[in-house]
Amino acid sequence: MVSQLWNKIRIQILGMTLLLVSCHLVKASHSNIVSFTYGYIWGSLEFPEEAHSAETVTCNLTIGAYIDVNVYNFTLEVSRLTGGGWQSLRTDQITLQHLAQGENLTRQIMIALPQNTTGMLRYTVEASTDKGFGKTAFYGTYVRPVTYTELSSLYDELLVNYSRLQADYDQLLETYENLNLTCQSLARQYNVTQTEYNSLNSSYESLNASYNSLRSDYDSLQEHYDYVKEKYDSSTTELSIVRNLMFGFGIATAILAATTIYFKKKAPYIVLRKETAVKPDN
Repeated sequence: MVSQLWNKIRIQILGMTLLLVSCHLVKASHSNIVSFTYGYIWGSLEFPEEAHSAETVTCNLTIGAYIDVNVYNFTLEVSRLTGGGWQSLRTDQITLQHLAQGENLTRQIMIALPQNTTGMLRYTVEASTDKGFGKTAFYGTYVRPVTYTELSSLYDELLVNYSRLQADYDQLLETYENLNLTCQSLARQYNVTQTEYNSLNSSYESLNASYNSLRSDYDSLQEHYDYVKEKYDSSTTELSIVRNLMFGFGIATAILAATTIYFKKKAPYIVLRKETAVKPDN
């Protein structure tokens, strides 16, 4: 983003510079006035300093007399320079005109510029009276695609845009540098975290292998436990049955012994005498 903004600023500066160079800047002015005097008549021609091609140029011509004179001929010719030389665009002429002392004559002259007109226009003023004559040629209106006024306005706009873009660039550059420092810090933290992760992942894999082994042993022991428990439950059931039988047998034995003793005490005594026979001596 920062580099794109800087490229945009450079492009605008370059474009502004090319415009300034290509248009041959001159002094800022809306119009010029040229004065002249021939044969006791004076005059002034006001013309625009700049114009575009295919426009209409308006000139204001004023002539007056110092004394009473007769104007035989007064000619104003406007020409442009082409590849074949100077080409006349407009010729305005005053003939056989009497001017009294202090009298003024004013005319507005419209000049239509062709589409491909460029460079300076040439104004030629020629006058002859009954008191004298004279002729003058000078360069006036500068015809170009972009006038100085337009270029100045464009320059001011570009300068404002440049200042704004420069401020944005400085702010973005500061933000970029701060983000770059943060990125470097985060990269270092990432490397440390990655190392710890790799260590923990290795421990996890080892523990997972141990867990799987213990799980297998647990499952095997669980099966053995279930088998032993089943046998234990079966043996407990049988032992309970045997215990009950022995208990019953003990009770029956006790009853039988008691009955025997009882009947033995109640029975009559029978005395059996044993006679001893004396054998004769041999």
